[in-house]
Amino acid sequence: MKAIIYLLVAAVFWGINFHFAKIMLSEVRFIEAAAWRYIFGVLPLFFLAYKQLPSWTAIRENLKGILLIGIVCLFGFNIFFFIGLKYSSAINGSLIISTAPMLTILFSSSMLKTPLERKHIIGTVISLFGVLYLILKGNLLHFTQLNFSISDILLLVASTLFALQNVWIKKYGAAISNINFTLLTNFLCLLSFLIVLPFVGMEEVSTYSISFWFSAIGIGFFGTAVAYYFWNEGIKISSANQAGIMLNVVPLSTAIFSIILGEELFMYHLISGLLILVGVIVIRRQ
Repeated sequence: MKAIIYLLVAAVFWGINFHFAKIMLSEVRFIEAAAWRYIFGVLPLFFLAYKQLPSWTAIRENLKGILLIGIVCLFGFNIFFFIGLKYSSAINGSLIISTAPMLTILFSSSMLKTPLERKHIIGTVISLFGVLYLILKGNLLHFTQLNFSISDILLLVASTLFALQNVWIKKYGAAISNINFTLLTNFLCLLSFLIVLPFVGMEEVSTYSISFWFSAIGIGFFGTAVAYYFWNEGIKISSANQAGIMLNVVPLSTAIFSIILGEELFMYHLISGLLILVGVIVIRRQ
């Protein structure tokens, strides 16, 4: 139950992230938006962990996992997430990212040797059909003319990296404390963005709106520091598969906040979301 609560809180915050990110992207480039996200994410993590920072020996012994998650997964995910979301709606983005649970199960089976059962395959097919229905915008007659938009492809790549992150956290994250592991991986991600930022430039800070700062602090503190800490802890207590399943709360959270914020919902959003949920239920069936 403790693990479920951790994972649920993280998933709800990530659902809100899609709206925070859209607000930030309306004012700045994606590299700049991501950099601010991790600035406001790393700072609270540092203040929580600075009295118990790991030794250089511990960091060196766990460097492979820290690099894989901090640079490949977090930095890579955010690159594809922010670019993809720039040209997609918050709801579309959250539904495409919801393929991560099925991908997590497949990666967990191949990398962690978790048993792959028939229900996993059936549930995955149903959920992926839900994503296809979303991409076709509810018109299956367009299947022969299927044309992935660049935003769809980028968000699917982001989802793949997130699934790998779930597996690698389970594989590499237990050797050091969760707060240190979360801090180090997020710091590497921030460092990567700060290295890239001078090459793409940034807007004058004085031009940022109140909405931008509200979103940057929200996505940094709640959607990064708190969410990743809870998510990593939940995976350590339970499993990558259990965490992957809880990701399906993300589109639900996004949809609820979309309604609150007045974003338009279409029937194909609801149907595709239902198909994804049915696939998850099949996977979780005893």
